[in-house]
Amino acid sequence: MPLLCLCALCATAAGVKPGSMEMLVDSCGFFPQISDDGEWLLYSPTDARQLMLKNLSTGVVKTVSSVGYPGFDAIFGGDGKVYYVTQERKKNGLVYRTGHCYDPATSKDKVVLNPQHGRVQAIRATAGVVINGERQVYQSSKNVGVYAYTRGDALYIVDESGTTRMLQPVRDSNGYLWASLSPDGSKVMFEAASRGVVVCGLNGTIIAELGEFLMPSWYNNDYIIAMSNAANSFYKGQRIWLISIDGETFKPISPKEERAVQPMTAGGKVVYTAQYSGQVNQLELDIAPAIGRDFAIGKSKTFKVKNPEGGKDVPRVFINPGHGGHDSDDRHVPTWVIGARDTLHYYESNSNLTKGLALDEILTNKGYETVLSRTTNNTEDDLDLFEIVSLAANSGADIFFAIHSNATGTDTRLNFPLGLYRGWDGKPVVDGSLKLSEAVMKSLERNEVTVWTHKQRSNGDWSFYDWGYQVGLGVLRYNKLPGMLSEGSFHDYLPERERLFCDNYCWLEAWNQSLGIDEYFGRKGKSKNGVIAGTVRWSDRERRDDDQRLFGEDQLKPVNGALLRLYNGRGVLSRIYTLDNRDNGVFVFTDLPKDKYKLELYYGDEELYETLKIKTKKNDTVYKNLKLKTDQKPKKSKKKKRH
Repeated sequence: MPLLCLCALCATAAGVKPGSMEMLVDSCGFFPQISDDGEWLLYSPTDARQLMLKNLSTGVVKTVSSVGYPGFDAIFGGDGKVYYVTQERKKNGLVYRTGHCYDPATSKDKVVLNPQHGRVQAIRATAGVVINGERQVYQSSKNVGVYAYTRGDALYIVDESGTTRMLQPVRDSNGYLWASLSPDGSKVMFEAASRGVVVCGLNGTIIAELGEFLMPSWYNNDYIIAMSNAANSFYKGQRIWLISIDGETFKPISPKEERAVQPMTAGGKVVYTAQYSGQVNQLELDIAPAIGRDFAIGKSKTFKVKNPEGGKDVPRVFINPGHGGHDSDDRHVPTWVIGARDTLHYYESNSNLTKGLALDEILTNKGYETVLSRTTNNTEDDLDLFEIVSLAANSGADIFFAIHSNATGTDTRLNFPLGLYRGWDGKPVVDGSLKLSEAVMKSLERNEVTVWTHKQRSNGDWSFYDWGYQVGLGVLRYNKLPGMLSEGSFHDYLPERERLFCDNYCWLEAWNQSLGIDEYFGRKGKSKNGVIAGTVRWSDRERRDDDQRLFGEDQLKPVNGALLRLYNGRGVLSRIYTLDNRDNGVFVFTDLPKDKYKLELYYGDEELYETLKIKTKKNDTVYKNLKLKTDQKPKKSKKKKRH
């Protein structure tokens, strides 16, 4: 009874037929898809481990598949069959994806596209279905008509002859998502992450920019259905919206009391999910639906992609530097730095991005393929969490890696590496996530530049947070890639925050992350060069902070402005490094060929105070933490080195 009352309220405001609201699934029905004839409903639980099919006439539910995370991106073809993709993680950590076709009438399932690395996606074409991979493509018939898809920040249109055109209607986007053709095939719609839903012609000319919404779906040639973007400050609340292409209509059509997400429309019916319960609701509009197009019947076709992206199958990493744009969700902590004689403002988004860009460069140099969710730090880069998950899925990556730093938010401040993955402690939702987290956390813990107050940890987000049953982190929700969120250290532990002001220290964290990723993929030693890193502190000057406890060597004041000279085994000056004036004392020498080095520390009027011999290791770090004494006398000058 309450549901019908809510529907009546919506009817007056949004053009929904009175009494048209109907509950189709009472729980665990995420990413619902409805067939063109309205007879069948597809849906998945939040872990994507099953793909379920419900006959809406009889109420009978079948399991299409429970192998290889088949949920979330299945579609119905115009022939009434279900097309979906499964994945398998190999021993080397690479993920291979397989295309399937399931016939509800016969309950027969067959593989139509063999396993391949990279992105594989089922796409509705104007006259058929395509399962589009980076190396091979399956078509339900020889001529499936026209179809569209996205990769990165590009839109691809494939015409009836098979010719592909790449378009970029929107510049400066973090990536394109959810491309689809209008029912009449004359327009294409997609979401440009951080820019909103766009409709353009098949030549890329923009017809309409409809605002910041997610998962847009064509209702007919003039209207679309979409969900609210949680990062959009104007359309507040998670609701399903009816939007006209001419921009005249913007109406919520789901009840205000629901958190409604993941809409899909077909045959004049709209289905969507209540965000946390997974209840699937269906409603109808008093607007004429699209007229169905003929589905081409004929022999299917599989072919190799010409000039496939990349050569050999190498690990692909999706990197998500958390937050963005110094917005309200970006944790900001001002700090007084004595050396700078100024108040510095720490934003987590800054250090996250510095680490992300560094990790991108490090992994690329090691032979990985990488995809970044952002490369700048503007408000537009603060993406909706669902956008981030969708961009990761669309990238065809082997792992999802989110970069953050942590905070206790209390006076009892700590500092240790924390890895979080989707699931319970020791029981990740996606195979490989725990292995990845443990490898990265152990690598971060080996950092001797910082001071750790506790051992590293790896936890399932369902166990770690008490936000509700299986709620966990939004950026990991609906993510079926092996993945994790790395809380590399605690930025409200003041000495650590001052280290995070140093870009080279952020680079060092990214380097250690790469070593953990190397271990996960079994690719140790891919870099021939190594790193020397450390700190310089005063041995007899204590640091005092009134508002928190200090641990270990952090009780000593860092040295500002000291100079370090590094000479290679032939006595040639290799690098010079000057400590900054932000009270962290950090130095990092990167990309050093394996050799025996001599490190010299200068202070004051560039007088020599310390000399160390160091032997580097390839694909590894050697740590040297140095100390100066207030009344320490400089060493006598030595013979000149060859510069």
